[in-house]
Amino acid sequence: MSNALARHARVLRFAALVAGGLYVAATIAALASLGGWGGRFVEATLQAGDMPLSWAAATAVAIALLLGAAMFELARMLARVGRERVFPPDAARHFRRFALFFLLATVVRAVMPALAMAVQSVRDGSGALRMSFDGGELVTLLVAALLWLVARLFDEAARLEDDSRSIV
Repeated sequence: MSNALARHARVLRFAALVAGGLYVAATIAALASLGGWGGRFVEATLQAGDMPLSWAAATAVAIALLLGAAMFELARMLARVGRERVFPPDAARHFRRFALFFLLATVVRAVMPALAMAVQSVRDGSGALRMSFDGGELVTLLVAALLWLVARLFDEAARLEDDSRSIV
């Protein structure tokens, strides 16, 4: 492994941990601000969109937990870069978990507003269901699914590397 690759992995590991931590902290601050916490030092808002506030809060918590877990798993995978093997099985396992958590967070972000609207339309008896998706959500969902595929490819690469080591 090159030193440059290991150095980049360390920087990205730090960035993943910081990004995950900041996302979770911002979500906690936004939820706490609903109860009046914060004041002049912290200002965070929870964008509910068309969802009821309780649904928006639950969605925000779910997304924060999933993205925090995803960034933690990504950092664990990046910690293995630069060690003795190119595709260690434990690194592939961490990347697969990262991809899964990221995919789940993306699905929650895309589906929860529609689910909240469906429940509200049934509750109101209006029968009208209005759903909207923007292109950014669809692209993010596609990227998350692609990361899941790449994780599966890493699993196969690790298996092939193990096979080739056993032959030699």
